[in-house]
Amino acid sequence: MIKINLAPTAKKKRAPKRRAVKGARPGLKLPSIQTTVIYIIGVVVVVVIVAVLLFIQSSQMGSLNGNITQLNVKLEELKEYKATVDSLEKRERELAALIAPIKELNKNRFFIAHVLDEISSRIPEFTWLNSLNVSQSELQMKGVTASNLLVADFMNRLEESPYIHDVDLTVLEKKAVEQQEMMAFTLTANVGYDRLIERQK
Repeated sequence: MIKINLAPTAKKKRAPKRRAVKGARPGLKLPSIQTTVIYIIGVVVVVVIVAVLLFIQSSQMGSLNGNITQLNVKLEELKEYKATVDSLEKRERELAALIAPIKELNKNRFFIAHVLDEISSRIPEFTWLNSLNVSQSELQMKGVTASNLLVADFMNRLEESPYIHDVDLTVLEKKAVEQQEMMAFTLTANVGYDRLIERQK
């Protein structure tokens, strides 16, 4: 037998559907006021430091430019002094070139005076010189004497002089002088300080 229950039965309540949780929308997160102030202060400090450095560099460059200008002025003044010094040095060299021959002449004059004194003090008796040529390195003398022995004696005496050396007889011949038979001679020799220096050693 089949039973039919016509009485309404209580309907089961359906569980409410869970709504899908929507993801949070991405948004711009603004920094806080304190952070912004710190950033601004940092930027201001950096700008101030850069400005101070630029000012210091500018001051230093201005000082260096001033020093360069002063040095250039001094350089121009020194160029004038240098030109004056160069002119004086040139004049000094010119004067030295003019004085050098005079000094050499004075030196030769005293040297030749020594040589002449040596010759005159060493001439034997009965011997006369007719001519005498003396240079800085050589001498030549011509004269007459009574005998050959006097010529040899004269040559030996000249060799003893510290200024005369290498005496050589180039001419020796008989010659009549006022109806007297004499010997004419020509002597050559070297002159210089070398012999004197050697003897002093």
